[in-house]
Amino acid sequence: MSGSQRVGVVVGAGAVLVSAYMHFYLYFWGGYRGISPERVAGLDISRSFALNAIVGLVIAELLVLSLRYHRLTLPAAALGVVFALGALGAYTLSRTSGLLGFTESGWSTEAVISKSAEVVAVLSLGAVLVRGFSARRSPAAVS
Repeated sequence: MSGSQRVGVVVGAGAVLVSAYMHFYLYFWGGYRGISPERVAGLDISRSFALNAIVGLVIAELLVLSLRYHRLTLPAAALGVVFALGALGAYTLSRTSGLLGFTESGWSTEAVISKSAEVVAVLSLGAVLVRGFSARRSPAAVS
């Protein structure tokens, strides 16, 4: 793994962890624990915040482990990008048409922090993926 890939993985892991923590914070202390206007397959807004916090923590840990176990780098980076894009998409839905019966109406500090972190995660981990896949395609590439 090259130095720039390592930096991308560390930055991406940090960004995913920040997003996960913001969802954890909002679930336990931000008033999102009891929101349940609609449920789909047992999932409501409250539970989706808790699930997002847990999944983000696991993905951040996989990214950190990929620094040691290089075979995890591309799958963990892909998971990080999907996680961040999913969180951004869910927030966009909640601000426009609503998500699971919930509509977000304002920008809180937590929202700004988590959305910024998710954009950073997409950019840094996306760069890791592009570099990783281009290195795999190039027969003369040296890791």
